[in-house]
Amino acid sequence: MRNLKNLTRVLLIMALIASCIFVQSPVINAESAAAAAVQCGDVNSDGSVDAIDFALLKSYILGKTTSINKEAAETNADSSVDAIDLANLQKFLLGTISKLPVVSNNKIVALTFDDGPDVTLTPLVLDKLDKYKVPATFMMIGQKLNDSTAPVVRRIINMGCEIGNHSWGYSSMSGMQAAEIKKSVSDTNAAILKYSGTTPKFFRAPNLSISSTMLSAIDLTFVNGVTCNDWVQSTSAQERANAIISGARDGAIFLMHDVQPLPHPTPEALDIIIPTLKNQGYEFVTLSQLFERKGVKLSPTDDKAYTYVP
Repeated sequence: MRNLKNLTRVLLIMALIASCIFVQSPVINAESAAAAAVQCGDVNSDGSVDAIDFALLKSYILGKTTSINKEAAETNADSSVDAIDLANLQKFLLGTISKLPVVSNNKIVALTFDDGPDVTLTPLVLDKLDKYKVPATFMMIGQKLNDSTAPVVRRIINMGCEIGNHSWGYSSMSGMQAAEIKKSVSDTNAAILKYSGTTPKFFRAPNLSISSTMLSAIDLTFVNGVTCNDWVQSTSAQERANAIISGARDGAIFLMHDVQPLPHPTPEALDIIIPTLKNQGYEFVTLSQLFERKGVKLSPTDDKAYTYVP
């Protein structure tokens, strides 16, 4: 209710500013706009991005004024000032996205791998990532982080990959009480910090089983993903690759496993997935990079589990 009231207040302020825009906003001529350093979203070039910029951009799109800094108004850098730019600016002002411009690249995807680390199986995946020079995010099981797997963890970090939290064990957590959930996640966070020097930003629920108690108790952004049945031993590398490739689109998160009982041809599937999607124009990034590049602010309280971003 408080968020709804705050949103209503912001929209009311915007409406009031829009009604008096020609009185309050300065006229920007070509010379002054060119001389000023361009800040994305600062369409009146006054050094700040605020509701006045929103009102002025709306007025421009409605054809009521021509006096704006068009370069600053292009919030997605697509060489066109339109309603998409207005929507992006509104999201930025309301805190829904964290930065401008919103990168318009619609070919960004994130590989993620569950259930590691393992001294034998995880390096097979890392070898493929290294071969194709792509990063990934490894959602780790806390109880598998120890001195024996530490070298694998260090290699993951040194390759520019990211580590997420996949709970302390493998059991579903949806039937757990809040205290048990918090302990599982905090113990795993502590182990990840100890062996990688990083703190996780993302959580994936074991077996993708999520309860309202988990959403309240876990202070991390939840992710799911496009799956490929690679926890089923009978699925071939080609079948796994086909499932991932068919689910690929802008902002996709791919859910795979670096650790499963043998035979486990996910590393071989990467020999199909990565070149195929690269040829289709996709770029592989970590989860943090995916959210940042898409301009989506991490919010552990939004009660969402992302498969595509945004």
